[in-house]
This record gives sequence, C-alpha cells and structure tokens, in this order.
Amino acid sequence: MPLYKQFIKSLHSPKYIAAFRLQGIGKTIQYLFALSFRMSLPAFIAAAFYLMDGNESAKTTVEEMLPLLTLNQNALIFIPVALFFYYILLSFMLFLKASIFAGVGLVVVSRLKKRGDYRHLFRMAAYALSLSALLTTLAELAHWTFPYAYAVDWLLIAGMLFLSIRYLPGAPK
Repeated sequence: MPLYKQFIKSLHSPKYIAAFRLQGIGKTIQYLFALSFRMSLPAFIAAAFYLMDGNESAKTTVEEMLPLLTLNQNALIFIPVALFFYYILLSFMLFLKASIFAGVGLVVVSRLKKRGDYRHLFRMAAYALSLSALLTTLAELAHWTFPYAYAVDWLLIAGMLFLSIRYLPGAPK
C-alpha cells in the first residue's frame, strides 16, 4: 500500500494500524521520515516566503520556528542548513515518540493478554502518530497555540494506540 494511503487509513482506522504491524520495518521507517517531512512543511513554507518577499510576518515566523537562526545577509546559506537540521530533529522526535509508546504498549498488551512484540508495537505506534502529526501541522500553519498542547498530543497518540491494540489477537493459552 502506498504511503499516502497508509497515512489516510492511519488517521481514522485503528484496525488498519493494527494490520500495519505485519509490514516490514523499512516501510515503517520510510513512513516516519515522510511524516516528519509533512510536519516540517510549515517551517519550509515560512522560510520560502521570507526568502522571496523578505516581509516581516515571514521573518517573525522563521525566527519563531528556528530561534537559533539569526536572519541577516547570510540567510541564504543558513536557512537551508537550519531547515535540514529541523527536519532531522523532527525525525528524531518521531522515532523517540514511537519508541516510548511501543514500550507503553508492551505493558498494555501484557495487561490485556494480547499477542504482540516490541517490533509490532513500534510499527503500530509509528502509525498512531499520524493524527497527532496532522493536527500539529495544521495548528502550526494556522498559528494556533493552546495550553496543554503536549498533553493533548500524547493522549491522542496513546488513545489511537490503545484502540489499535484491541484488534490484536489474543495470547495463546
């Protein structure tokens, strides 16, 4: 199944998230890198507007998203480098979230007496990140901020993972 179909299915279907546990780890890693690219699009768009127009709102957005970057005459050199490191940082954060939720998923699987290894739960957690990543990206594009955003993010991922764990087969008796 192509990555865009997997993304669409993982937004709304815990049953498909549970089914994706059987695919190869390479496909899951490719999916996480594509997801981090989608999440970094607001920063790419803001940097492109800044480079094209140089207007103040784009400058403010770039400085908010990439605070270590000072915009001066060398911005044409530093912005692509900063965006690359921003993408790498987002990728690392998604892999870290998937790893943490896979560990939490192991506890849930053992409590519910379901069958699942860490490798299966890592793949399921990677796809459970999709809805949270989409909402985060849309909030960044709209410049929305709200309190407890991280808590909502983690609860949404945990909820999707828990709903998908229900579709795992039961443990042998």
